[in-house]
Amino acid sequence: MVDASGRLDAHTRYPVEIQIACLPRHQEYRPAERRSVNVVDLSPWGVDDPTALYPVRRDQLSWAAPAVYSDLSVRARQACALVTFRRWREAAGLISEDLTTLEDHLWQFARVTPETFNAWYEAHPLTYLGQDDPLPADVQDSVAACGLDLADVRSAVNALIEITYGGLFGRIESPWSLDELDELGQITVRYGIPLAPADAFVQSLWIDDDWGRPDAEVVSLWRATE
Repeated sequence: MVDASGRLDAHTRYPVEIQIACLPRHQEYRPAERRSVNVVDLSPWGVDDPTALYPVRRDQLSWAAPAVYSDLSVRARQACALVTFRRWREAAGLISEDLTTLEDHLWQFARVTPETFNAWYEAHPLTYLGQDDPLPADVQDSVAACGLDLADVRSAVNALIEITYGGLFGRIESPWSLDELDELGQITVRYGIPLAPADAFVQSLWIDDDWGRPDAEVVSLWRATE
């Protein structure tokens, strides 16, 4: 967390304005602002933990934009990628039932619970493509019709999938999903479609619960992002 005043300790008077940033370091230089900001890990103060020595409630903190993608939970990062991917498809005219089904499947993960995980996971449309497996025929036909690079489409699809699937059965770490999100953005921006801004997805942050637990209303809001 970045505290805008540069100090956060047991004697801090609340509320205090906090800039969203979930990659703790001692100091971070922001070239656009031509200044350094202090980065503070709030965990010693026990955010929402009544047993902590100096408990801090979320309602005592005032969040300040802009957000960055590292602030977002994995589910929020996936939502950002899905919005970007949809914009790219629409702009390019990439029409495919297989890709629509894949997008629906990945959106469903935002509301998957331990009880529904197996059924969701076993559906796996397009998620088991090997490196040498061809894309479905309807995807290839649409790629040819709209003049996209097939390698770009395949890389974009793989990145979109791996934002979630890359960490399903291992120790969760922030870089893997950020790297895949960046990979998708590098592809789509070449066609004039940058990543959707992180600010649109701050309802589910990494610091809240790395995977994120957005409710149905938040997911609907994300899906409706133009």
